[in-house]
Amino acid sequence: MKALRYSVPMKSSAKPLIAISGIYRAPHPCSAWKYNEFSLNEAYVNQFEKSGAVPCILPYLREENIEDQIAPFSAILIPGGMDFNSTCYHEEKKTYCEAPDPLMDNYQLALIKTAHKMGKWLFGICRGFQGINIAFGGSLYQDITMERPGSLFHSRKDCPYCPAHKVTIEKDSLLYKIFGKTEIEVNSLHHQGIKTLGKGLRPTAVSEDGIIEAIEAERIIGVQWHPEALDSPFFDYLVETLLKNA
Repeated sequence: MKALRYSVPMKSSAKPLIAISGIYRAPHPCSAWKYNEFSLNEAYVNQFEKSGAVPCILPYLREENIEDQIAPFSAILIPGGMDFNSTCYHEEKKTYCEAPDPLMDNYQLALIKTAHKMGKWLFGICRGFQGINIAFGGSLYQDITMERPGSLFHSRKDCPYCPAHKVTIEKDSLLYKIFGKTEIEVNSLHHQGIKTLGKGLRPTAVSEDGIIEAIEAERIIGVQWHPEALDSPFFDYLVETLLKNA
C-alpha cells in the first residue's frame, strides 16, 4: 500500500524580513526565573510592520553562527540602547559613561561586520549608528557635553517625541531622498557622538554644533536620532525603496 504524501502549500510573500538586534536583560530581582531575556522597544516593530516589512528579534549568538542566523533577512537594524564600552574603540572608560555590557557589544559589532560582508542592508539608530562607526574603525565622544564644551544639549530624554534641534542634510544622500529637504528637526536622546569617522563612511547630516548626525556607505544608513518615535518617512523609504525594489 502506497504511503500518502501530503504537501502543505507555502504562502509566498514579497514582504522583506528585517532582523533587529534584541537587548539582553536580566530577570526581575524578585523573580525565581534564572534565564535572561531578549527584548525590544515595540516602536521599531510597529514602524517596520506599518511600512510593509516583517520584523524579527535577534538573540545573541556566537560569532561563528551569525552568518547562518541572518542569512534569510533582507536587512539588519541595530537599535538604540546603552553606551558601547570605550575599549571597543581603544579608549579608557570615563566616569561619565554607563556600565558596559561586553556580551551585547561583542555580538552587535560582529553582527555589523558579518552583515556588511554578506552584502546585507545595515540600518543603525542611535547606539546602532555609533556601533556602525566603531565597527568601521571610528571612535566616539564619551560625553559630548564634557568633551565638546559649548555644544548643544543632545540628551533630551524628558521628551523623546519633541524636536530638540535641527540637522543639515547633504543633498547627494539617501537621507535627502527620504526627507526631500536640506534641513529637518529631530529628537535627541544621546550623550555620546562620533568623534573620529569610521573608514569608508560618509557623514550626510550634521547638527548646528557640528556633531555628525547621519552616516552612509554602500548599503548602510545610520542616524543619531530616533525616527521610530517620530512621524517620519524614514521607515517607509527603507522598506519601499531600498528593500522592496532591491
